[in-house]
Amino acid sequence: MADREYTRLTRARRYTGRSFGLISAATSSLWLGKDHLLVIESNGYSEGYKRFYFKDLQALIIRKTQIWIIRALILAAVAVIFILIAVATRDTPPALYILGGVGVLFALALLYDVLAGPTASCSLRTAVQTEQLPSLNRLRRARKVLNRLRPLIAAAQGSMTAEEVSLRVHAGGTPVQSTAPSAETAGIPPRSVS
Repeated sequence: MADREYTRLTRARRYTGRSFGLISAATSSLWLGKDHLLVIESNGYSEGYKRFYFKDLQALIIRKTQIWIIRALILAAVAVIFILIAVATRDTPPALYILGGVGVLFALALLYDVLAGPTASCSLRTAVQTEQLPSLNRLRRARKVLNRLRPLIAAAQGSMTAEEVSLRVHAGGTPVQSTAPSAETAGIPPRSVS
């Protein structure tokens, strides 16, 4: 069996994106290639692809957010309200069953959300941009993907020991020699600062 070119890291997750100034629902997924990450974004009628090579990655930033707590509190409040109304209308069985059922549905949604764990905001930084990764919206999933990517990034960029990092920090770092032509040799006029 032939090797697949890409391995899926995350399923397509819905997020609120911007399209021509309008807010639209879109999906985003993350795929692992041999030497890069591929972000696929789709809004139903078009699909966009962004490649991030391991050698160009500077950081994968994972921030724990409080969205899951807020969502859990709202779901719990709505579940309790429906269950209390259902108990108050226990004399009429149809109302008891309908309102109680709605309350149980909100309680199940609360349980699912809490079991999924804390939410996270994840972004990927290169030298020229910072890209949000909406498909990594849970802390557990983001850490799992980071642990899978860490050895691949280290293989592409090389790694440093803790002693080497400490020496560079205390020595003020080593200047990196640029292979890009300077502005004067490339024929680019200098920028004026106002």
